[in-house]
Amino acid sequence: MVDNTKYLIDIQRRVEGVTGQSLQCAVTWIQEGEGLDVHLNHQKATIRTQDVNACARGLFLLSLAQKENRETLEVSESRHFESCGAMLDMSRNGVMTMEACKRYIDRMACLGLNMLMLYTEDTYEVPEYPVFGYLRGRFSQEEMKELDQYASSIGVEMIPCIQTLAHLRQFLRWPSSAPLRDQMDILLIDEEKTYDLIEAMIRSLRACFASKRIHIGMDEAMGVGLGAYMKKHGWTDRFELLNRHLNRVVRLCEDYDFHAIMWSDMYFRLGSPTNEYYDPSNHLPESVLKSLPDVGMAYWDYYHTDASMYDRMITCHEAMGPETVFAGGVWTWSGFLPNVRMTEDSMVPALKVCAEHNVRMVFATMWGDDGQETNHFLALPQLALFSEACWEGPEYSMEKVVAYGEFVSGIDRVMLEAFRMFFPDRPYGYGWKTLIWGDLLYPIVPLHNTTPDVVLLRAEKALSILENLPDSLEKEYTRNVFLVVRQRASIMMSLRQKYLEGDRAYLSAFAEEMLPRLDQAYHSLMLVHRRIWERDYRRQGWENLALRYGALRGRIEDVQDEVRRYLAGELPSIVELDETPLPAETYGWNYYTLSSPGASPV
Repeated sequence: MVDNTKYLIDIQRRVEGVTGQSLQCAVTWIQEGEGLDVHLNHQKATIRTQDVNACARGLFLLSLAQKENRETLEVSESRHFESCGAMLDMSRNGVMTMEACKRYIDRMACLGLNMLMLYTEDTYEVPEYPVFGYLRGRFSQEEMKELDQYASSIGVEMIPCIQTLAHLRQFLRWPSSAPLRDQMDILLIDEEKTYDLIEAMIRSLRACFASKRIHIGMDEAMGVGLGAYMKKHGWTDRFELLNRHLNRVVRLCEDYDFHAIMWSDMYFRLGSPTNEYYDPSNHLPESVLKSLPDVGMAYWDYYHTDASMYDRMITCHEAMGPETVFAGGVWTWSGFLPNVRMTEDSMVPALKVCAEHNVRMVFATMWGDDGQETNHFLALPQLALFSEACWEGPEYSMEKVVAYGEFVSGIDRVMLEAFRMFFPDRPYGYGWKTLIWGDLLYPIVPLHNTTPDVVLLRAEKALSILENLPDSLEKEYTRNVFLVVRQRASIMMSLRQKYLEGDRAYLSAFAEEMLPRLDQAYHSLMLVHRRIWERDYRRQGWENLALRYGALRGRIEDVQDEVRRYLAGELPSIVELDETPLPAETYGWNYYTLSSPGASPV
């Protein structure tokens, strides 16, 4: 029998660093068997598994048993998904520090999650292209190698996750990238310089990662072939264009001993008369299906709550080839706090259907759309949905999901109830970030079919929930989010009506009392937001959020001045409040559309 004592000690040290529990029982690790068996009888424990990652999970379960003062434990589990893990967005402002990446890896390993992608559009080093990731906090090659080795040592496969067609706006904006540009964020297909770039990307990643798999992106390239490509070559069948590009990229991957995985949506969009991914009438021509290269098709879906949709879409994907990958979502892209309810309502049926279809690779995306407002660690508890679907199968215990999520993250389960208060019950929407970034006077803040008084009640409930929790940075951050929401909802309830009624006393109190309090609330939120950001992310990217907070506080000063001048008779009216509000749902949810009707990201 191989002596694995030294290896076990290292894994145990990392698990104990996560749990805060120094195991008092003597642990023996027997490296045999396909699944995971854990046996605890008072002060002696045995973990039986070949899998390093499963061993970490076994130690985690022993640590939880010790915390709960249990003297016996019997666990027998096996993986229902061969690869199960997470994809963390490192491209929407926030690139994690090395230390934070390692903390995340260890926490994933504790759950028995064995795969991690860091989604990097241009936030990794490609030596031949110095503006690739310039000023964006990109990972160096040495850092990627270090993370890959760190993850491997605890049984987590790091799979590079990049883009080789669209979503490259940050790189393509540079003048030196102009020859590679079809549209603002789409590469120019059939251009040799494009394939020089893609080969350099793949070559850089091959030097850093041991994995034989690579995710090449290719999603949401809706304008492919319609910009510079059309000017140069004229109209080209876009199925043919996409296939030609895909085949060439896949060959480059194979040249560097990578097996490619891609997002599947462009094939479905091109087969839909409305360009819609989930269109039930979409049709993929047989000629297209037959011409697909050997590539894993990743079906991404975070939006549906009915199992029938997942069943239909996975069945469609199975017709595209032998390898269907499912990418679900832990909702980190709704603004400031994780959308707990939407994650649960969408992923519970999705994961059940994945198990029924014997999908081999499943992962949770954690996107950072609109500036990475939500910290990835706040969403860590809900990764337990994926780990328990993997290890227990479709009939997993939600109580275990909650308990394991709480233990691995250190975030009290009660705090998730406060998170829920940040979002309407139905429809799901994007929550009250609209009140945080939305303009104080213009009527463009969508509340998703609810009213300010309801938002106010939810904010009060969240603050009441948080009051009884022990102090932590996560609690302080969440509390400050709701303090801003509460003040904004209170103002929204009354301001325009009081103005139309000519209530000068209210307007005076608004200018001299409410706005200074709101300004201080924003300042406090910015400070704690910066603290939680700097704990986990590199400074590059924070400047975008700092600019948003600064603009808000500047607008508060401007509104205060406007109201004072109106009350003094220097302005005939407050023109923004003269506007008749239209249905708020006609407006967008991101910072630019919320901050002003005239704001634009370009």
